[in-house]
Amino acid sequence: MPLDGPPKPLNPKKKPDEFREVDYLMCSQCGTPCYVFEMDGSRITEATCLVCGNDEVRLFNLGEESGPDDE
Repeated sequence: MPLDGPPKPLNPKKKPDEFREVDYLMCSQCGTPCYVFEMDGSRITEATCLVCGNDEVRLFNLGEESGPDDE
């Protein structure tokens, strides 16, 4: 069986999309999902945890992203 070049990856990585929609952020202090935030592209510019009061953007992580399959 002839091969047509190098094998292709089974799970190709997604390209980063600057305009992806983020549903929520995770607060690193208390682990709560937070829905009060602002983003500039893929950068968090403002965020507030309504449970513990954390408002340091560096203490938040991206939650799940919504994609075309999720609608």
